[in-house]
Amino acid sequence: MEARPRSVDVCVIGAGPTGLMAANWLERLGVEAVIIDGKAGPTRESRALGVQARTMEIYAQLGVVDQVLAQAVPANEMRPGVGRTSWSAVPLNRIGKGQTPYPGITILEQHANERILADRLVTRGRPVRWNTRVLALHQDGDGVDVDVESAGETRETLRARYVIAADGASSPTRGQLGIGFDGQTNAKVFYVIDARDVHGTDSGINVRLAGDDFLLTFPMSDAAPGARRVRLLGILRDVPDGPSPTAEPSGPDTVTLDESRARAALDTDFGVTYSRAGWFATYRVHHRVAEAFRVGRVFLAGDAGHVHSPIGAQGMNTGLQDAHNLACKLADVLSGRMPEDYLERYEAERRPVALRLVATTDRLFARVTSSTARARFIRSRVMPLVWPVLVRLVPRGPLGARIFGYVSQLRIHYWMTEGARVRAEALRGPARARRRDPVVGRRLPWIGATNPGEDNHAPLASAHWQVHAYGPRAAGRGAITAQQYDFELHTFGASPRRGLPDGTVVVVRPDGFVAVRQRVGTNRHGA
Repeated sequence: MEARPRSVDVCVIGAGPTGLMAANWLERLGVEAVIIDGKAGPTRESRALGVQARTMEIYAQLGVVDQVLAQAVPANEMRPGVGRTSWSAVPLNRIGKGQTPYPGITILEQHANERILADRLVTRGRPVRWNTRVLALHQDGDGVDVDVESAGETRETLRARYVIAADGASSPTRGQLGIGFDGQTNAKVFYVIDARDVHGTDSGINVRLAGDDFLLTFPMSDAAPGARRVRLLGILRDVPDGPSPTAEPSGPDTVTLDESRARAALDTDFGVTYSRAGWFATYRVHHRVAEAFRVGRVFLAGDAGHVHSPIGAQGMNTGLQDAHNLACKLADVLSGRMPEDYLERYEAERRPVALRLVATTDRLFARVTSSTARARFIRSRVMPLVWPVLVRLVPRGPLGARIFGYVSQLRIHYWMTEGARVRAEALRGPARARRRDPVVGRRLPWIGATNPGEDNHAPLASAHWQVHAYGPRAAGRGAITAQQYDFELHTFGASPRRGLPDGTVVVVRPDGFVAVRQRVGTNRHGA
């Protein structure tokens, strides 16, 4: 008699940042899950390193933010410049102050993020199954059979109700499902160097332009006292163009070139030198989004669903938030709180985020790397005049806060109902802007800066659906709503500056997004 396969609620394929975040949140929410990866262990290279404010809030909700902060380097300012000259710093932490407990950008290399998440799984008795690769998937109406091979020898079948494929940009799962990966590949060659003993850059994040080049730098944790480590990114010129821009990537996007070329360009164009490289890589950048994020009971997350330029430090964060969003939805469905079709909201919410992000980074990357005479003129002649003005103006007005909101991923908006989206898209201009509720469909606004002593994000640590009542007028309605749905109730002072005036009742999802907002004496709002 053939042995029955081991059964789990969810099988997570891939133990990079996205897969590890998904596995951690599934464990946190009481879902039986297994996470597998063909590698021998966590990533050793630094790779991605910018952790945005929204991701830090999710780490806080998970209970690991103190570990992240203990190992991280804050990037509290950004210094623009041209060539060897840098200008006054843009204070990122001041621009973001009041919007989140974590203003600025937190720098923590990918391998360190992975280690924190992997270690948490070990302490919870859910370690990653390393050296385990997927051979095939077979799904039916009730679940998915995942054929795996461990350590190149033992084969078995796992039976999962759902599968999360977080197996990277070249995702074998995406290929098996027949999901297209639309987009293009930039023909330019991009380099990344984790350099030691760096001279010629300022503290914080540096953004330098030159006639034919650009330089982006991030501070990194010091390997030893006095050893200044900096991530250096730029473009290598005079390299033969790569594949057709629309060709589907068929394998690694690395391009083998000698480090001396990048070292010489850094010195000549920007006056930047370093003693040695801890990591050096060159590659072409893809801008692609999967045609679908779901086929039946299998979901794509992270790089398996979207890839783009590293400009803006958005990629790892977007994958981590895919995982958070999907894990919360799976937990709600598996617990019976939500119907099966609630899972359709994952693609409805996260794929538009990926499309907007890829479009934005694609345009920005194209402008930065363009070799046309016009683009070179703008970089070398126009930007030196414009950037110093922007440096002075941006931190002083609402534009700076708005820009921080986008970069930090705090301004992500989901349509909570299809009807709300359709009605809004039928409008144009100011009318459309007014239709979009300032609170519903967004991450819960933080009131810690406007209401001293109150932290409305603290209750989110329970990862439960909950009702928040703001101001004395909301207390009665909040209690009724919480009792009606059997949700937690939390009361706070009103915060009009955060869109939560007296009499406001909101229903908050486990992922921290507002599902419903109601003002006492008015109708319910959903967007």
